[in-house]
Amino acid sequence: MRLRLAFVFAVAAAVSLVACGGSAPTQQFGTPDIEQITQMLRDFAAAYNAKDVEKIGTFFAGDAAVMPANRSTMRGIEAVKGFYKDRVMVDGASDLAIETQAIEGHGPLAYVAGTFTLTLRPPNGSAERRDRGKVIWILRKIGAQWKFEWQIMSSDLPPVVPPAS
Repeated sequence: MRLRLAFVFAVAAAVSLVACGGSAPTQQFGTPDIEQITQMLRDFAAAYNAKDVEKIGTFFAGDAAVMPANRSTMRGIEAVKGFYKDRVMVDGASDLAIETQAIEGHGPLAYVAGTFTLTLRPPNGSAERRDRGKVIWILRKIGAQWKFEWQIMSSDLPPVVPPAS
């Protein structure tokens, strides 16, 4: 009888866990996480402005994706680094400034909502432009570090249309 009662309790506990969506995250999201993400954003902007693509790559999870304005989605660390290499070398992007509007999270997931400004100085002699826009970035805590999983960016400016040939 005791074995049967223990079995019933074990099944009831398993059903309760499934019904409640499993256990709560073991990590709590709090002020230390917000501070770490804020520092990460400063370091990301510094690497961007230094045109250090290898350093930029260290801020992303291996299967991260970037969804930039007016371009296709890129997925995977090499594609992300390729996007940023083109951005800083071909587009001449620099002077990135990020204004955070919100950093929120739960357990090992967080998001950053904000705005950005930057300067585009293409080395091909095209006119310099100031860009500005909005971002939603999704991060995951991997080990003790926060990493970008998704970067979604929009520009407030219209895309540059190349001249007809």
